[in-house]
Amino acid sequence: GLYVLMLAMPIAGWLILSFAGKPIPFFGLELPALVAKNSDLAKQIKEIHETAGVVGYYLIGLHAAAALFHHYVVGDNTFKRMLFEKSK
Repeated sequence: GLYVLMLAMPIAGWLILSFAGKPIPFFGLELPALVAKNSDLAKQIKEIHETAGVVGYYLIGLHAAAALFHHYVVGDNTFKRMLFEKSK
């Protein structure tokens, strides 16, 4: 789910700005619009974009909670494997 959001959110933002007829800034450049101006579709995609953002926050929290659960309750080394350690 997190990977889908990492790909879909920027594309949705690009579509929102395209449908709104606004410039699309990207690290000092301006990306081309993907579609023609359409205010109604811009509003609809913006609502989806905002809802997906909230879902993303919950997914991130759930992911962090699962890591802590594995570390403190289950007691396995899942959390430790994610940390950078020196090779022996």
